[in-house]
Amino acid sequence: MKTIFLSLTTIISLSLFSCKSKKESNTVSKINTETNTSNTSQNIANGTYRLIVSFISIGTGVDGEAYSRLEKFIQDHPKKPSYEKKRWGREGEEDFMFTLKEFKASEQQKFISDLKAAIGKSDRVHYKENEKSR
Repeated sequence: MKTIFLSLTTIISLSLFSCKSKKESNTVSKINTETNTSNTSQNIANGTYRLIVSFISIGTGVDGEAYSRLEKFIQDHPKKPSYEKKRWGREGEEDFMFTLKEFKASEQQKFISDLKAAIGKSDRVHYKENEKSR
């Protein structure tokens, strides 16, 4: 009887701890998203972004080198485009969302092609244009 009681107590305690850990994880993610956001009010009224760069994971984490190249490209760009970052996965998955309001229409396409060239080819980086975020 003591063994059953001890086992049930352990299982319940672990499940409660597990739930608490997920809540804390989500809170940290929200804090990081708010901290890392540049000009969050820049998103278009209907929630559509001109460019979304998604770093995905297929069980191996995100492409850290491509991530660093994107950050460097943004930092070194003369117009310093505003963007939002949104973490959405457990393995570091994250979206960079650009409205590109700082650019004329002709400049937007050049920025997008330059950004893709700077990041390079990766099966763990996806691009979406003129779409809503997750």
